[in-house]
Amino acid sequence: MLPAYLGSVVRAAEAPAIAAAAAVGDPDRYISRAGHGLAALILRHLGAAGMPAPHVPGALAPRAEVLALAGTGVRGRRIVAAVGPGNNGADGLAALALLARRGAHATAVLLTDRHHNAAAGRLKTAGGRVLASGSAEAARAVSRADVVIDAALGTGASGGLPWDEAGRVPPAAWRLACDVPSGLDADAGGADEHVPRADTTVTFGALKTGLLLGAGRALAGAVHLVELPGLLDPALLGEPALSVLGETEAMDSVLSPRPGDHKYTHGVLGLVAGSPAYPGAAVLAAHAALATGVGMLTAFTRGTARLTFTGAVPEAVVARRGDAPDGPAAAKVAAWLVGPGLGEEPEDLSAARRVLATALPAVVDASALAVVDPAASHAPWILTPHAGELRAVARRLGADWPDPLTRPLAAATAAARELGAVVLLKGSTTLVAAPDGTVLAACSAGPKLAVAGSGDTLAGLLGALLATHAARATAEGRALGAHELQRLAAAGAVLHGLSARHAPGRGAEPLAAGLRAVLGGP
Repeated sequence: MLPAYLGSVVRAAEAPAIAAAAAVGDPDRYISRAGHGLAALILRHLGAAGMPAPHVPGALAPRAEVLALAGTGVRGRRIVAAVGPGNNGADGLAALALLARRGAHATAVLLTDRHHNAAAGRLKTAGGRVLASGSAEAARAVSRADVVIDAALGTGASGGLPWDEAGRVPPAAWRLACDVPSGLDADAGGADEHVPRADTTVTFGALKTGLLLGAGRALAGAVHLVELPGLLDPALLGEPALSVLGETEAMDSVLSPRPGDHKYTHGVLGLVAGSPAYPGAAVLAAHAALATGVGMLTAFTRGTARLTFTGAVPEAVVARRGDAPDGPAAAKVAAWLVGPGLGEEPEDLSAARRVLATALPAVVDASALAVVDPAASHAPWILTPHAGELRAVARRLGADWPDPLTRPLAAATAAARELGAVVLLKGSTTLVAAPDGTVLAACSAGPKLAVAGSGDTLAGLLGALLATHAARATAEGRALGAHELQRLAAAGAVLHGLSARHAPGRGAEPLAAGLRAVLGGP
């Protein structure tokens, strides 16, 4: 897993090393290393080596214009950096000097009178130019650029720094951010209209949470990490604010049947979902659960939704809603999924309450979030709200949690702590918080998931993971712990994003087929 830290924490953790380097007469030690890392990525893409995969999974494919630069060489390439007054600007100047020595036409556009004089001098010595923003030469250089580096502001800034030539950046130029897009809140990912969008962000020392949260996820583009050994004081850095779960790690959470397993020992999922008003949600959840792999699926539904479900999911056992959770059909259930398409009718919500009062683990989704009562049960739960649903839970319980739209990390951790449950807060970066304050992040979500029914698919996927792991834990004589549930939830969110990339069409219905493709099923 890739750890991520608040930008403010990274800034504090690097200060002693920077001061110590200056004290021994080497003030540019880390500037030169950061500049080398930035230049190396550019050289790799423009050369024959190709750009490495980003450290944060799930980034959109590079634009065609950026791909067209691959292998075209650095000699004669026009590379411009917008340079600010601090260390971020110095990093950009250092990268430009290295690129100039390789034959690039390298130009620094100074956004303020204050800048790193020594780094600017090295750029000039290497054959590059240093121009003032607002000059005709600067405007011409930016308008002709093949590569534009944003080195205006670093992690200490909040709010963009307008520069005269910003509107002259060619649409086809490859746009890179040095450490963070300038003006991005490196803690929470907030941004104003002046924060530029990058195709690629090269961040230094450690991954910053602001690159994953809020507007930062879209503005940062593909994120590459350049580690700078010796820069960060581990004692000041502390534990990560969150950790990004990778795709391979997510796949490891999918359990295959062991020799001797049968439908009961591989996990029976009890599904309380669907209603006459929303019959399709239960079907989507069921298809996802079966694609993920579960020993048996038992659905508790009612009315016309029961007829719809029976025809659409022939391999499921279908029982009356009133039989959950104590009827004969529920006897072998290892875990529950409650909520997709449940609606708000009293008899449906009553079934959800009864299920959540049992000791079995449950995924609690959609309408069932309205009946969550942390005092009613100590069973392990995975709650799956989006921001609006988490706000509604907070209002109903009278909880003073941070706004999940503007402070998703703080909101998810507060909710998990007070509810005593794993909280999966959906978003472009999905956050999965455990009651002890640890957070995992899933970064595979893409635009294809922004459709009705996508959440039902995620719920079914999570239900299958929970049922199979619950059955395995029972066979081993143990209970599922909060961290195991947290990892399962994060794995499900990662797989959900991957299913959209492999889906054979748009909308929620093809996601189950995409999931089968990801997992290697028929």
